[in-house]
Amino acid sequence: MRVSSVTQMIKSFVLTEARMDKVGIAPIERFNESPEGMHPTDFLPGCKSVIAFCTRLPDGAIDSTYRTFEDNYYDVHGIYGAYGYVGAPNYNLMWANYKISRFVEKVTGCTAMPETAGPTHGAKMMSMRHCAFAAGLGEFGWSSIMLTPEFGPRNRFGAVLTTAELTPDPMYNGPKLCEPDKCHICEKMCPTGAIPPYVEGQGRLVTTGGKTVEYGQTNWAKCRIMCHGTRQAYNESGGDIIPRDVTDPLNEDLDNIGRYFVKHENVRQNFHQHNPTWKCGNCLTYCPVGNWRERFYDTGLSEVDTNQFKDE
Repeated sequence: MRVSSVTQMIKSFVLTEARMDKVGIAPIERFNESPEGMHPTDFLPGCKSVIAFCTRLPDGAIDSTYRTFEDNYYDVHGIYGAYGYVGAPNYNLMWANYKISRFVEKVTGCTAMPETAGPTHGAKMMSMRHCAFAAGLGEFGWSSIMLTPEFGPRNRFGAVLTTAELTPDPMYNGPKLCEPDKCHICEKMCPTGAIPPYVEGQGRLVTTGGKTVEYGQTNWAKCRIMCHGTRQAYNESGGDIIPRDVTDPLNEDLDNIGRYFVKHENVRQNFHQHNPTWKCGNCLTYCPVGNWRERFYDTGLSEVDTNQFKDE
């Protein structure tokens, strides 16, 4: 059977039987700039193709973040955690990976390795966003999140590595999705200032398939303050999980968080084992890409007029 026919069979399976929303294929050559230990052949020797796909997040799951940050209705944010972040999306991708890898092996006779979906089983994993970028599904936003034209950042990505040589898709070459010099929404909507203002040449440069892109150098320590809800203002427990002087967003010495955990092992263990990681999501929920205004502002789900953060 011709390579193009097999490729089309696989892509059709991903969209219909595995019920993913987008699929693209990247040839192994597009990963030549991968960091040491993160090249597809480090995971699967002889890998020739990477099949990347995504599942969109339900608008209703995204809505729970608006209720949290606009209405101070904290308890509902668990819906985002379950259906927009760590729960259903990861398990949906896990089963999709399993089905797709089995199908690829069946129709090609070649090895197919399913990548893990999120940190579910402690396995080292490739960057799903970089796989999606290499496969042409979209481009990076300044927030460092992968954007698709259809859904913006409100997707979750998966990938299957295979030794089969499949027909690759072109990298994304459509209209520019993120314009950080004009749009400052993710920067302004970040409660702890983890996403820096756009300055040309000050972001992270990544080259894939001969295409170099730049995205923001997100301060992950500041990001964790929100995602873990470590401050009383960001959680419903009524107290600071970590003392305020340690997690003050204005304190640039955020290594304090790491040092605090070293000194207080019991807090560190309880924090990482029992504290959720989905307490924010503003950069994802308010990003204008993917018809945000039509889906959320015009329908009344969000009352924040994000146009106020854009330059004319």
